[in-house]
Amino acid sequence: MWKPKLSARKHLAVEILRALEADIEAGHLAPGEQLPTHRELAEHLSVAVGTVTRAYALAQAQGLVTGTTGRGTFVASQPAAQQGTIDLSRNLIHREQRDGNVRALLDMYGDAGKVALLLDEEQDPAGVLEHRTVAAVWIRRPGFVPAADDIVICSGVQHAMHTVLATIAKPGDVVVTEAVTYAGIKAIAALSGLQLRGLSIDSEGIEPQAFEDACRQGARILYVTPTLHSPTAVTMSAGRRQEIARIAETYGVSVLEDDIYGFLVPGAPLPLAAHAPANTYYLVGTSKSIAPGLRVAYAICPRGMQPRVANTVRTTIWETSPLMSALVAKWIQDGTADRTIAFKRAEVSSRHELAKRILSQTAPPAHTTPHWWIALPEAWRAENLAEECRQRGVGISPAAAFAINRDDVPIAVRICLGAVSTQQRLQDGLQIIKEVLERGPTMHFTTT
Repeated sequence: MWKPKLSARKHLAVEILRALEADIEAGHLAPGEQLPTHRELAEHLSVAVGTVTRAYALAQAQGLVTGTTGRGTFVASQPAAQQGTIDLSRNLIHREQRDGNVRALLDMYGDAGKVALLLDEEQDPAGVLEHRTVAAVWIRRPGFVPAADDIVICSGVQHAMHTVLATIAKPGDVVVTEAVTYAGIKAIAALSGLQLRGLSIDSEGIEPQAFEDACRQGARILYVTPTLHSPTAVTMSAGRRQEIARIAETYGVSVLEDDIYGFLVPGAPLPLAAHAPANTYYLVGTSKSIAPGLRVAYAICPRGMQPRVANTVRTTIWETSPLMSALVAKWIQDGTADRTIAFKRAEVSSRHELAKRILSQTAPPAHTTPHWWIALPEAWRAENLAEECRQRGVGISPAAAFAINRDDVPIAVRICLGAVSTQQRLQDGLQIIKEVLERGPTMHFTTT
């Protein structure tokens, strides 16, 4: 009986298929040779019968085997691996003359063979292993050492959020987050039929007691940004992170940890994922740290959950662009990513100091940050300030855009310091905001 040796215990149907291909190519299996029954091979490999059935179906689709009900499964008389069969089973579109395309990409990606492979072959839905390995090394730091096998490459953090929630949540589940939070989670919750609830926050982020109360009331998932939270720019202390992690573990709550701005604070406390690895999905991306058009993110999953999250990627977008993830991996390896981050840290710091000088009448954030959260005097309405600034050519965001509870919207606005291309443009915009604030509210409104 054919007894394949599997190189891994993940994606077992694919591993069986690969072993079959290898043994046919090596001549260990001859044309016409009968293979074990589904049940025999399943018992030998200690896998489900359905896994073998899927593997044999994949092999038959590729012309490697033939199968007849009642007779069994046999190695095809002219297997693709040996006879150069024209495989019309896979729904791909190849181009015979692709040298020009490859040459156009070489300056960015390097190796022609790798570029051709990434262009023409489907990849693991979790992402190319080499790219995940590079990312794991890049992300790690003392006390937090993610494994490549736990990473799923996604098309940006927003996609990672949606992918993880589609994997672990069902319509009606309660997701808790800060009382004001990233607006994207509101859109995802609405699209997915999830109940979103805001928790009270203080100068360190979510209050532990509020989180524990929500857990007792049935919350299943926490979405949180512990470092340079948007919009408030708050960063959780190490102690607060440990407390939030402890509560999540106690109540079995899953955590989506968004670390999109963590690259700006190299000395930030360890992520929640370091304290509650079995509960936390750690999300980090490149759109803020490297370039907005570089839609690549890494979702570090709790051990054993990576295949499920990868399957959701396969179900929704099939795979994150391997060319894009290859570019990120190359930039990580050649130092481009770290040089870009160093530049952005310096630029954000400079713009932060500029804002402190101009908006001296406001309380600056405790940390250097690309966005400011300005609490307004009660005489103001955030929408009115935003409208007055808009009329003078400056766009800012009122708190309502970030508030979870409509009945508890802070009187505040968010100002993004990195949104314009030059510091001169930023200075002009901040000066207008300063003038509007100093003049005070001039728009009249009524309440009902």
